[in-house]
Amino acid sequence: MYSICLRYSRDKEDADDIFQQAFYLVYKNLEQLKNTNALSGWIKTIFVNTALKHISNTKLSRHSDIDEIGGDHITEDWNHALSNLGTDELTNLIQQLPSGSRTVFNMYIIDGFSHKEISLKLNISIGTSKSQLHDARKWLQKKIINNTKVNHI
Repeated sequence: MYSICLRYSRDKEDADDIFQQAFYLVYKNLEQLKNTNALSGWIKTIFVNTALKHISNTKLSRHSDIDEIGGDHITEDWNHALSNLGTDELTNLIQQLPSGSRTVFNMYIIDGFSHKEISLKLNISIGTSKSQLHDARKWLQKKIINNTKVNHI
């Protein structure tokens, strides 16, 4: 569950706050769980919702502040870079995304929400959700490829 907190937060301190709050909510509401077979999904939902609430409460911008990326295209460098990337490195890169793009990326790619669900949960348009996801993907591709080139010099 801590990995969920890390993915949605900008840094370890935010992740710690989210984790502590979510764990408290799990403990506080445990009696509401009707089906013990659904425990892991129920806990994951609490952690994701707590992370989203934390983002909303800290009033982080939901608009992308990604620098102009340019016309980079995916090349064979992308496949090579991605294959050499560890989980910790990817989590670190996701944390560097601007808040709005990071949130949409996590919700869509990792947690499986649809753009419609994201738009409802974050109170943004479906188009904004798609745009944030596109920006996040492009930013991550650029960073991953650049990091691989730097590490091989």
